[in-house]
Amino acid sequence: MRLFLMPNRFTDEQSQKARDCARVLQSRCGHVCAMSPEDSRCLYGDGRLTDFDAGDSDLIVSLGGDGSVLRAAQTAVRAGRPLLGINSGRLGYLCAMNLSDIADFDKNIAGCALSERKMLSVTHQGRESFALNDIVIGKSAFGETVDLDVTPEGYETFHLRGDGLIVATPTGSTAYNLSAGGPIVDSGLPVVLLTPVCVHGNALRPMVIDENRCIRVAARNGSAGVFSDGRQAGTLDEPITIRCGVRTLMIYTRGRERISALPQI
Repeated sequence: MRLFLMPNRFTDEQSQKARDCARVLQSRCGHVCAMSPEDSRCLYGDGRLTDFDAGDSDLIVSLGGDGSVLRAAQTAVRAGRPLLGINSGRLGYLCAMNLSDIADFDKNIAGCALSERKMLSVTHQGRESFALNDIVIGKSAFGETVDLDVTPEGYETFHLRGDGLIVATPTGSTAYNLSAGGPIVDSGLPVVLLTPVCVHGNALRPMVIDENRCIRVAARNGSAGVFSDGRQAGTLDEPITIRCGVRTLMIYTRGRERISALPQI
């Protein structure tokens, strides 16, 4: 199998774990591995694992924790390849197996379930961003607030002033959404969650709406950042429209879905 590896390379410990994982997958499991030139240079100092790109692989493999899965999801959905997370971090909620499982990689992947997850999309200044967990419109600096008009399709516009708004998928319901007081929902439900963050006044509550309804967000005044799975996609200098299901991600999960009251870390 041709595996495109996407490692967490931001600490020496994680970099070494990524090198160990690549070695086992190739020498013991017999798979062919590659990674981006940037990742290969960081881990090895050369291009030794750059024989093919993500679109030519059979499977995208993230090495790290949930943050690494979210990063790899962007590559997987654009390449149209399934994603599997190997946890070498902390919680690993989105990962299908642990680093200690890789010696029996083929056996363990056979016991995983391949799950289809719909992703959010937003286009800002001509660039489309995707999110497996959430798109957040939030304040750009500590001490600021955002002043937003939010219009879910088919509903009246509501005004939000506070720290921001989380638009989350069911997959992301156990992440930032949960920390902000939003509900946990089953990953297979066809819904989108709208959760206000630290609003001024108590009138606004989290909403659960049909995934086919797009959400328009505009700034009344001031500045706000647009964040896709934690990465800044731009600033809200013009109205944006958030949609669900423009792209879907095929991701391997543990054989039985885990419902946990703990947020993703």
